[in-house]
Amino acid sequence: MTRTEAQNAIQANMTGQRRVFAPAEHLFHQGDADRGLHKILSGTVTVYRVTADGYRQIEAFAGPGDYVSLCLSSTSPTSAEALSPVETDYVSRAAFERRLLEDAEFRAEVFRDIDKAAADARRQATLLACRCAKERVADFVLFLAGRFRPRADGYIPIPMSRCDMADHLGLTLETVSRMLNRLKQTGIIDLPRPDRFRIADIGRLRRQAGRGDSGACDPGEIAV
Repeated sequence: MTRTEAQNAIQANMTGQRRVFAPAEHLFHQGDADRGLHKILSGTVTVYRVTADGYRQIEAFAGPGDYVSLCLSSTSPTSAEALSPVETDYVSRAAFERRLLEDAEFRAEVFRDIDKAAADARRQATLLACRCAKERVADFVLFLAGRFRPRADGYIPIPMSRCDMADHLGLTLETVSRMLNRLKQTGIIDLPRPDRFRIADIGRLRRQAGRGDSGACDPGEIAV
């Protein structure tokens, strides 16, 4: 086998498989062994863990370009569930490790993703430990504005349920709904339906989130 043929063979072994998931379908479950990795091509995925007492803690909402199941443990510490129709590029663990060794550009991409995930985890810990309910919900609205493209009607989609938001923000469903309604009633956001919104006053929204009053929405400022 020539060098070119060998390189082509390596590349073929590292090529991912397209996988499609329907809403509410799991990509993998907490405790799964011998799993591969998914890079999201389209759609939104919620990444969560269930605690010993049965509480669901949503750690992140992942979207196009994000990796899920990017960890070194032998079994998965989290589950991943599709919130919408989702398409991923899936590779086996062995193929992923081979590509890390063979492809420097890919290796740098993965390290950047690991660094981003660590930063997101720190921000999430700060959000839960140091922010009140009003700030948490306002911060999440800013995240949505930075993470998702507006629809054709100009409104930003909300792909997750109020229950999902509550499990991510460490609040009750009632508190999340009340805080969103307050943002609507005070004219900070326009919320014509539960699944879409538009920011009416970015400065006030940033102040509600404890971010100050300058700058635009920054994608990924909480765990994504």
